[in-house]
Amino acid sequence: MRINNISCFNYRYLSIFVLFSFISSLAAITIEFKNTNDTVRLTPIEINGMNYYNLNDLRSSLRTANHIIDYEHNKVSFSVFDTSVILYINTLFASSRGRLSNMSHSVVQRNGEFLLPETFLTHTMTDFFPNNISWSETNRVLLTERPTDRRINTIVIDPGHGGRDPGAVGRRHQEKTIVLNVAQKLKTQLERELGVRVLLTRTRDEFVSLRDRTNFANTNNADLFISLHTNAARNRSANGVEVFFLSTAQTDDARAVEALENQVVYDFEGGEEAVRIYDDLAFILADLQQAQHLEESSDLAIRLQTELIRSTRAADRGVKQAGFFVLRGAFMPAVLVEVGFISNEAEERRLATSSHQDLIVSAIVEGIRSFKLKYDYLW
Repeated sequence: MRINNISCFNYRYLSIFVLFSFISSLAAITIEFKNTNDTVRLTPIEINGMNYYNLNDLRSSLRTANHIIDYEHNKVSFSVFDTSVILYINTLFASSRGRLSNMSHSVVQRNGEFLLPETFLTHTMTDFFPNNISWSETNRVLLTERPTDRRINTIVIDPGHGGRDPGAVGRRHQEKTIVLNVAQKLKTQLERELGVRVLLTRTRDEFVSLRDRTNFANTNNADLFISLHTNAARNRSANGVEVFFLSTAQTDDARAVEALENQVVYDFEGGEEAVRIYDDLAFILADLQQAQHLEESSDLAIRLQTELIRSTRAADRGVKQAGFFVLRGAFMPAVLVEVGFISNEAEERRLATSSHQDLIVSAIVEGIRSFKLKYDYLW
């Protein structure tokens, strides 16, 4: 009899659990994406008899950037279809493009996460984006276009030189070896800390032409291109860090570095004829799309330079512009980082140490993190 009672209890408990799961599944919202077979299911959280949905789940489904919390003004913002949506914490309202929507229920903040009332999905979103989103109450389906994913997801790191091209040569070390070590460490740390896809233009000591490096970035739809180098000068006391983005060289120092890094075309890619081919790409500077990337490249260069100086305490040689062949043709923000002078004996020793390379890597990661936070949010 005792066994029967326990069995009845377990059966009753199981029945309640199944019923609860069934009711929850009925309350779930399915997101369907137009012109695809993709669907996403959002499971509700019941609060005071009202269904709420996790903002992180919604953003993940729509592939939008991280939300930004403004505690001073009690609001949280995120972007959909290249448009900012603002949720006002502890109020019934949301806004977008100057329009205000009454959600009838307030946003709830719980354990550091934001929960949205169901009316935000079924009414507010359709009100803000009537040409992109529609709601079916019968099927509990939110039908939407797939927003373009403009977040920084793929980064190409370019360790300069390689193979028969040693790059700048110090007393004991070669540029190609130092920058490959830095690139491999940078790939690991970026993937671990920022969750991005990182590709290297070379993973071993091999020669890769300058054009193939940017073609590799374009083919893989990279969102950022960062070329790593060590500097060199006849003046053995020259030292410090500088970051370049693509433009016409403005100073004698910039022209000297430009000539140094572009020399590989003369030496290893066919001499004058190869240079002529690269120079034919100069029209890219006038292209509207590239002009947009130049502005972003400048911003990225400033952030990287700032972090590199803070982390390594190297001499600050500033952010500069130059016409590096390796940056031409890159249809994404692109910079060239000179991490130090291999021609300077003391700096060469530092560049070859694992600890100093770690400082360089951490600085570049922080610069990219800052850049990614800004530009992910803009979209």
